[in-house]
Amino acid sequence: DSLFGFLVEMFEGVDVHAGSNLWPDADGIFRRQSQRKKAKVEYREMDEQLEKLTEDENSANNAEETESSESESEDEVPTGLKGAAFQSRMPFRRVSKLEKKHFPTLEKDGALVQRHFLEIRNKMLKTWLENPKQELTLEDVFSEVESKHCKMAEAIHKFLERHGLINFGIYKRVSPIKKKPYKVLVVGAGVAGLAAADQLRKFGFDVTILEARERIGGRVATFRKGPYVADLGAMVITGLGGNPMATLATQISMDLYKIRQKCPLYDSKGRLINKDLDVAIEREFNKLLEAATYVSHELDFNYIDDRPLSLGHSLELIIKLQERQVKERQCNHARRTVDVQEELIKMRKTLAEKEEAIKLERSKYDVAKSRSESSRNVSDEFEFRCCQRDLLALFNEYDGLIEKHNEWTKQAVDLDDSKPRYEK
Repeated sequence: DSLFGFLVEMFEGVDVHAGSNLWPDADGIFRRQSQRKKAKVEYREMDEQLEKLTEDENSANNAEETESSESESEDEVPTGLKGAAFQSRMPFRRVSKLEKKHFPTLEKDGALVQRHFLEIRNKMLKTWLENPKQELTLEDVFSEVESKHCKMAEAIHKFLERHGLINFGIYKRVSPIKKKPYKVLVVGAGVAGLAAADQLRKFGFDVTILEARERIGGRVATFRKGPYVADLGAMVITGLGGNPMATLATQISMDLYKIRQKCPLYDSKGRLINKDLDVAIEREFNKLLEAATYVSHELDFNYIDDRPLSLGHSLELIIKLQERQVKERQCNHARRTVDVQEELIKMRKTLAEKEEAIKLERSKYDVAKSRSESSRNVSDEFEFRCCQRDLLALFNEYDGLIEKHNEWTKQAVDLDDSKPRYEK
């Protein structure tokens, strides 16, 4: 149980860097795309320029560069038929390798047929992207093409629908589903598994999904605990160009906000989160990642009950372990608090009994004193001295009890101020 605390102390302050994403190009080949633009200025020239700038000028130039780069990136996004092909990850003015494979006669049919093919395909993609909330049917396609091209349009429609370039995601279906006598088993209810199962179901297959966890979504998960809500995955769409997630966002009417250089965090009520808290949250998240890496690579803890341990499951276990540690500290704190309160109750009871004993002894002392002063008898003087001795002893005991009572009271106050919480 002390593993997490050890890991948190060990990895405090370690940075974690995210990699780039993989997206398929027009030919279906996955290529790595950097999330950042390459600098247009050489580092040596940039250093010389920065040395000449004041802090205010530097910040102003950074703001101008940010605005210009954002405007450039916005201007670079194509629109119209070219934009539809770009958004669908298809080449605008040429036939892709995948299309050549499914339409082998296109190259032999000549340039005119290819031009008609590309025009129909791009128009079909544009029509679908303009309204992805409703199925694009053959009737819709036929109303936009000449009758002599209907056969080609039908083949293109089947190709685009088969490869998930139209009629995918969450949309209103118009045509009935043609059932097929086949059953398909999809392993994993993440985004890919759910999307594949939904698409296969729309193709008419009988689909069953298997999921090992007690929830669906895979890496798409929302953490909820009391008033706190945080997305553990799918909180950012990296690039909208050529990204089918942009179409899904449109289909469910999800508002998207651009992430710029400044990326403030807001709570569930829309209030800006304090910068120090933002930094602390990022630091704790990095600690969780480093702890999961240590558990996987150093401790070789990658399986549970002969099943592979995913990163998400590993983070969940580490968070539960942290919560368990905090709960144990809370239980120990509660036990200690109860012990201190019980000692205070006993101490107050003892003090009350001691006060009664002092009152009784004081009355005896007063009687013995008056006798000793009036009679001057040796036995009366001896009794007075004894009462005086006993009374002083009671006072000393009472003072000692008061000191102990103050110590226990201080412990109770300290315990109240040091309650273990999750953020600690």
